[in-house]
Amino acid sequence: MKKQLRVGLVVEGNATASAVLRLSCLAEELGPIKSAGLQVARRTSNFLRAGYGVTHYQDLESARLVLLRLPDGRVPRVVGELCETELPFPEMAFALCETWLTADALVPLKRRGAAIASSVNAQNCFVLEGDIPAVRKLKRLLERGGAKAIELRSGAKPLYFAASLLSTAIPVPPFQLAQQALRESGVSGNDLAGLINEWTDIMAQSVRRGGRAAWGGPLAECADDVAQEHFRQLQVQDPAFAATLHEWLSLARRHSARRSKS
Repeated sequence: MKKQLRVGLVVEGNATASAVLRLSCLAEELGPIKSAGLQVARRTSNFLRAGYGVTHYQDLESARLVLLRLPDGRVPRVVGELCETELPFPEMAFALCETWLTADALVPLKRRGAAIASSVNAQNCFVLEGDIPAVRKLKRLLERGGAKAIELRSGAKPLYFAASLLSTAIPVPPFQLAQQALRESGVSGNDLAGLINEWTDIMAQSVRRGGRAAWGGPLAECADDVAQEHFRQLQVQDPAFAATLHEWLSLARRHSARRSKS
C-alpha cells in the first residue's frame, strides 16, 4: 500500500462542482481544511466527508501538499496570508487547482522555500505545470483518486492555453460557416449533421497523423482552374461569405508556408 501524502486544503468560493475535491482518495489523504471561517471549513469537511476544519493557516503545517481551491481574484490575498506564517515551507508543496492561472501566481511561496504547481481541467484529465516536486505530488494524488494527469514543462501553460484555444474555440466559426453554406445549398437535417461529422473526423485523423498535406478536401481533389471558378462564383453569389473564406484560407496558407520552412 502506498504511503499517504498528508494533504491540506485552502478553499474559498463555491467548490461544490470541483473535480479535485471529488477524488475518492481524499477520505484517506485529506487533513486540515482552512477556509474563510472555521464553520465554513467544517461545512466543507462535512460535505467532502474528509478532513477537518482548522482556524489558522499555521494549522496546515502537518500537510506536505496543500491544495488551493480559490477564485482567481482571491489568490494574491491568500498567498500573502500564507507567507506571513511560520509554516515549514521547504518541506511543503502548494498547488493551485482547476484554474488557468500559472504556478507563477504562487512565486511568493516559492521564495519562502515551497514547491509550487497549478492544474487546469481538460475534458477527461488534469493538466499540471510547475516545480517538479509539487507536480509529482499532485499527480500522485490525482492518480490515487482514479484521475488521469498530464505534466507540462514548467512555464509551458501558455502554450497549452494556445493549443486548447486553437482546438476548441477557433475552429467553431469555420464550422458554423460550413453549416451555413450547406443549408444555403439545400442540405439540412441528418444529411447536414452527417457531412459535418465526416469532415470533423477527417480533420482529426489528419492532425493525429501529423502529415504535412495541409490542403485536404476539394483543394487537393480538383484542378486549380476549377477551384478558382468556384471562388469566382462564390464572390458573385455571396461576397461577404467569399471574403471570410478568403481570410481563413490566407491564414491557413501562411501557417502552411511557415511549417514547410521549419
